[in-house]
Amino acid sequence: MVITKTFSSREEIQRLRELAISVPESVLIRSLDGEISLNVKSPMGIYALDFSQPVEIHTDSAALVSELERW
Repeated sequence: MVITKTFSSREEIQRLRELAISVPESVLIRSLDGEISLNVKSPMGIYALDFSQPVEIHTDSAALVSELERW
């Protein structure tokens, strides 16, 4: 599953990481141009993206997708 999302605060980015850690499936995030692709569970990697732009979140976790759709 792929979700496109824009984050408005550092807290939202941290919340995404915490949600990703809570599920066993992999969670990847990538820039829309595909230039950067990172594991969301990585403590430092997630901050390498420009979150002022929309990003794609890739996961097979239905629980994570459900949480993201509530935001």
